[in-house]
Amino acid sequence: MATTQTNTRPPRGILQDAGELAVASDRTGNTRHRYAMVVSFNTEDELRQAIEAHQCRYQDSQAIQEARHG
Repeated sequence: MATTQTNTRPPRGILQDAGELAVASDRTGNTRHRYAMVVSFNTEDELRQAIEAHQCRYQDSQAIQEARHG
C-alpha cells in the first residue's frame, strides 16, 4: 500500500508588534500580556490553518525591519 506524503508548509504571517501588549476581545474582554507578539495573516483561511496546525512561519513587518536597522 502506497502512502501519500504531503509537504504543506505552515502559513506565513507578518510580525506586527512584540513586547507587552493589551488585547481587547469580545470573548475575554481586555487582557494584558507581558510577553507577547502579534502575527497577522493575509486571509482568514491562513489564520485558521495556523490555529488548526498549531504552527506558522512569520516575517517582520516593514516597521519592525526599520526599527531593527534604524
